[in-house]
Amino acid sequence: MTLTLGYTNRSGRRREIHGVAVPVIAMSAVLAYSGLLGNLVSYSAHEDLIVHAYELSKADEQEAAYALRTAGQTDAVTLLDSRFPSVYLNDDTSLLASGKILSAEIGEASKRSRVYLMEKGSEYSLVLLENGASGFVRNTALTGSLEMIFDDADMTKWMAVDGIDLWSSPLADGELIASPAFNDEIHVIGTNDQTYWKVTYGDLTGYIDHTKLMDEMYVEPEPEPEPEPEPEPEPAPAADSQQASAASTLPEPSSAETNVVTGYPAWDGTVLNKSLGVVYGPSGKETYYNLNMNGVIALMQAAGYYAEYWVRSDGVKMYGDYVMAACGFQVRPRGTIVETSLGTAICADTGTFSYTDPYQIDIAVDW
Repeated sequence: MTLTLGYTNRSGRRREIHGVAVPVIAMSAVLAYSGLLGNLVSYSAHEDLIVHAYELSKADEQEAAYALRTAGQTDAVTLLDSRFPSVYLNDDTSLLASGKILSAEIGEASKRSRVYLMEKGSEYSLVLLENGASGFVRNTALTGSLEMIFDDADMTKWMAVDGIDLWSSPLADGELIASPAFNDEIHVIGTNDQTYWKVTYGDLTGYIDHTKLMDEMYVEPEPEPEPEPEPEPEPAPAADSQQASAASTLPEPSSAETNVVTGYPAWDGTVLNKSLGVVYGPSGKETYYNLNMNGVIALMQAAGYYAEYWVRSDGVKMYGDYVMAACGFQVRPRGTIVETSLGTAICADTGTFSYTDPYQIDIAVDW
């Protein structure tokens, strides 16, 4: 027997149809409209699909036609029947011929398919698919909400914000079971295209808004190192009476050095000057350099050598009565007195030249 939800005219017991013809399932004295129950269905009133001849009672005729619009209003006619609840399959499921354990399989229905619950049994229920197929499925395969259908997952996520709660259900009737904090670890065990995913949090299992999860744990970045302050220039020592009197603490020339020469101006050889960059004086090779001496003075004072810094009229830099010179500290440590072509000098500084010639003397000048 068939029932057609749409017609244009009637002649006796024969009805000429322009519309959708669907099978009728007789069950508990009700008619089930395959493919239309609980769903919106459209068809073209101008397309001749099937012509059926059958007999219906007046009540059935009214039931079939109640949603039809007046002819000519629109080509697309929408039919709605809400007498049978729609549910969803929570997994790929076989359709059975009857509600028995050993029943034969008569078809397949895919996960998340919407079906219409025609008759509910204690273990199996008769359902109608939107494509018109019908059969029995286990009640455990049915759910009333897409939010309850998940695909298996195994992912580790972390909370992206505070204040997002873990619920006992993805639906509005769920109970609050925990409130994870920012950066807490969440293990996702079920996903779908809905808002709430199935997760575990510690030993709890619940549902959480997956849009508030992040893929990686937040790690506080290492603080950038503060820039090292630039050293302040050392002030030149004041020529006060205390420093002048301390000049007496400078060592006397060693006997080994004074045996070579009595000192400037007694030296009668070539004297170092701006034009002659290199000479060989009483103690060997001599050169000259011109740098700020504040750091050298500070090191001398730290070593206990106090004297007045000044510049002689010929441009030679002096520390008390001594010419300031850089020496190879491995043979002439700081404070050593040595004779040069420009006078008696004190080893106050050193330089890289000492790696190749530890006996070279580099005299400080302002040239």
